[in-house]
Amino acid sequence: MTGTTNDSTVLRAIADLAPMWMPGCVVDTAERTVEVGWGRGALQMSAVVGLSEIIDRCNQLPQHRWAEQIEAWLRAVVAEGELATEEHRFGDVAERQRALLVQRGWSARTAGPVADALIPFGDHFEVVVFIGTGTELRRLTVVRRSMLGLGDPAVPSPVQLTLEQISDLRPVEHNGFSVLSRENDPLVSMAVVDRENLLPQSSLGLGVLLGVPRLSTVAFCPADAGQETADDLARFVADTYRDAPDQCSPDVFWLQGDRMVQVPVTLAEPPTVMLPAALLPSPRRTWVRHLVQQLFRR
Repeated sequence: MTGTTNDSTVLRAIADLAPMWMPGCVVDTAERTVEVGWGRGALQMSAVVGLSEIIDRCNQLPQHRWAEQIEAWLRAVVAEGELATEEHRFGDVAERQRALLVQRGWSARTAGPVADALIPFGDHFEVVVFIGTGTELRRLTVVRRSMLGLGDPAVPSPVQLTLEQISDLRPVEHNGFSVLSRENDPLVSMAVVDRENLLPQSSLGLGVLLGVPRLSTVAFCPADAGQETADDLARFVADTYRDAPDQCSPDVFWLQGDRMVQVPVTLAEPPTVMLPAALLPSPRRTWVRHLVQQLFRR
């Protein structure tokens, strides 16, 4: 529940409590911001951060839990500032942005006190932004994005930077379906975003059946390839997802243009795809699919 009265109450709580935990921080209730500082010795830095996120969080909780939420959020903001300072040492932060396609809800399940920078992507996935720091991909938060100045329109898009990194991917035929994969490269999942170039069949005819079992693996086949191929695809997705260090989703989807829906798969062993009526084989569809496959092989 949100509203002006609750917002004002939360703001007063922040203004009263914040200086107790962080002496020197300044809360501006009119602008709904807080200025926090960090640093060591002579190197001292500060940032002004909007309070909208913590106000919204508190408004969803009973009032007796506000204090712990406010403290955790403020301390996380200071940690974000320290991290932002460190990240500048590795070169141009804007050019090191990367994006990963992950299962919907991943960010909410795994995020800390500060919200991740993310982009919704349909009903089943979301795109989370990271910063490449050395060999590590660090999740970018909304707070740190602001601190680093990455919200400016002139800053390169993390999605476009990522798609450039995977533009050289080529599918490998695998038992009737195709696989895009690169070991230890979590950016591969973003092939679903660049479907016009990396999954061109998704915009032709009935589209494709696909799975993203790992961040480093996307598997797909023509949507009307038939029951046997669909079952093989589902089995590959299930086996690849199981115990993978970079799990994404165990599900199978039907992608046709901009439309993506989940296709039911039985829990039997081996799994069976419950194909919708529109995807059941017919002689004409089989002939058209064969023609399309020949076209893409040229």
